[in-house]
Amino acid sequence: MDTELIAVCAVQIFVLTLVVVAIVVYLLRHLMCRSRLDVTGRSLVITGCDSALGFDLARRYDHLGFRVYAGFENTAGEAAVRLQADASSRLRIIPLDVTCTASLAAAAKLVKEQLPPLEKGLWALINAATYCVCGELEWQTQKHCEQQFRVNYVGVVDSIRIFLPLLKSGGGRIINVGSLAGGHNDPEPGLSIYSGTKHAVEGLSEALRFELARVGVDVSLVQPDSSFLDKCLFDQHHKKMNEMWNEMTPELRLANQDIFIAYHDRVAKSKSEELEMDDMETATRAQTPTIPVNLCRCFDDALMAKSPSDVYVAVPGCATRFRISLLFCIPSGLRQYIVQRKYKHNIANILKV
Repeated sequence: MDTELIAVCAVQIFVLTLVVVAIVVYLLRHLMCRSRLDVTGRSLVITGCDSALGFDLARRYDHLGFRVYAGFENTAGEAAVRLQADASSRLRIIPLDVTCTASLAAAAKLVKEQLPPLEKGLWALINAATYCVCGELEWQTQKHCEQQFRVNYVGVVDSIRIFLPLLKSGGGRIINVGSLAGGHNDPEPGLSIYSGTKHAVEGLSEALRFELARVGVDVSLVQPDSSFLDKCLFDQHHKKMNEMWNEMTPELRLANQDIFIAYHDRVAKSKSEELEMDDMETATRAQTPTIPVNLCRCFDDALMAKSPSDVYVAVPGCATRFRISLLFCIPSGLRQYIVQRKYKHNIANILKV
């Protein structure tokens, strides 16, 4: 009897010890994540600065003291000129097209030549270049599909491969931009191709994290809710819509006319609501980032924390977080019913107008 009691007590003590150790490890990791690195003498490359996300990240981290190499496809465009005028002398505008390996190689060479002598390499690469065409798979043209994969996935792979030597030399980190639309928890009908590219980026980041751990390069994935990236995603929406319609077969047009127009009216309405706020934002753009605070915190932590997290999920509020968690827990049949019902409901509301 005494032996059994001792054994039970030993098991209880062992379990209690494991719980205490787990709590201590969690608290220590939390403290490490909260502690920030000194940004002095650290350089980073940001792709896709032609878009709102890359533009705001470049401006933000220049103001925080980083040496920023902002990659633009069009270095003479309005966005590049505005950023250079607003930035410090540390920021460099560099030509960078993620779909062109020659452009990436030239950018990497330029960055290497311009790095200060005391810096061994790059501190971070932020893959912010994003391209999206809104519309169901059968509506989109071959060019639309290919361009989304070239920018959102192949461009990320090529950027990492070409800048990796500089990142290894600097003991740096890679920050990839995914999307909740690219995961299992928050499917978004009408963004099937885009979701596929972001799901690929998520898988790439997971495996790459283990591959690069031995050379001291961290890999983090930031997953914004799609509503955070409206300005990036809906660029040239009407032009893309016309391209889709022009390349549809007569049979496909006849079968999809009502839902095609209703879907794109919904997207255009969302875009117009964003544009209505542009005049107000322009007045304060130089002082305040236009990307949401939650998303800023995710990028800040991934870039400056001593021990960055593997994945950062940025959602607008508790209600969205609860909805995503609920969709993850419920049976797949019920999840499909809820998502489809929401999609049809949004379209139906426009068809009634």
